[in-house]
Amino acid sequence: MKLRESIVISCVSYTAVMIIISILNGMGISDLNWIFNLELFVVTTLISLFMYIIDKLNIESQPVYMFLQIISVAISVLGIGGGIMKWFRWTLEYLSITTGVFVVVYFITYGVVFLINSITTEKINQKIAEHNNKEN
Repeated sequence: MKLRESIVISCVSYTAVMIIISILNGMGISDLNWIFNLELFVVTTLISLFMYIIDKLNIESQPVYMFLQIISVAISVLGIGGGIMKWFRWTLEYLSITTGVFVVVYFITYGVVFLINSITTEKINQKIAEHNNKEN
């Protein structure tokens, strides 16, 4: 994982969370302020840092890799966000909503990064094919 990919992860996850939180605000489930927005940015940046570190471990198993990433998200959201920043009460209702949100955001972010990587790979393969055709 490169720095660019870490920045994309942070931005995509922040955007996805803000959209979901806005929907929850509209439904009357959440009422958060501008301080939360800044705290959320800190947490999403921390998550991308954890993912960068996990990526450097070169884990071969995709399920283990994804599990470790989700655990790092849980630590960041539940530990930092819920514990230190007091984003939510530690009740089953709030833990369920929060866990649901971060799992959905994880898969949205994972999907966007996968899509970006696939497009980049396709472009690289096209350039290589063009280069090989020019040599023949």
